Amino acid sequence: MNYSDLNALILTYLGFHGMGNGETEVLISEVLPRIEQAARFRRSEGRFTALPLFLQKEPYLSFLSGCSSVVLEAVTLGGEVDLLIRRISKEDMAAGVVADACASALLETLADEAEEPLGKERTYRFCPGYGGSDISDVKYILEAVRGDRIGITMQQSGLMLPQKTMAGFVGIGKTAQKSCAGCILGEHCAYRKEGRVCYAK
Repeated sequence: MNYSDLNALILTYLGFHGMGNGETEVLISEVLPRIEQAARFRRSEGRFTALPLFLQKEPYLSFLSGCSSVVLEAVTLGGEVDLLIRRISKEDMAAGVVADACASALLETLADEAEEPLGKERTYRFCPGYGGSDISDVKYILEAVRGDRIGITMQQSGLMLPQKTMAGFVGIGKTAQKSCAGCILGEHCAYRKEGRVCYAK
């Protein structure tokens, strides 16, 4: 794992442009090892050559144009991390915010690493809720990959548990990396309006 990239992603989640302040850096160094120790990363996937019905609409069709297949996936750090974040937040609110960012960045980093065996010709991970897509489509992904087998449940509210859980898909057969230039949100992106990006540069 590249800890320099991980640290940059944590700072991005915390809303910093580049380097954080000294206090934040200290909190990250203290909290991140605790999050890593508590994490129980698990992943479930399924590959489809024919697009599942819920993906046969925009913006999914544009994103997957030119792909030969699609891999649906669900990943989680496990409920132990949720408990740890709550415990840290009760002890120190600022440390709790940092712990939440550390967990989100760790989940994303581990998910990226788990996708490497899919090959170089793949898109980045697209999760329902991106680009105006329907966040409720997450339920179709969880059903397809049997998210319950790795401890993921979905509440009636649409919230996934454990909280540090992510469900999305990767297109196979073309290369697409995260960049503002290729993002389907364009001028509607809240990050760009603030002069930030949603990914670690």
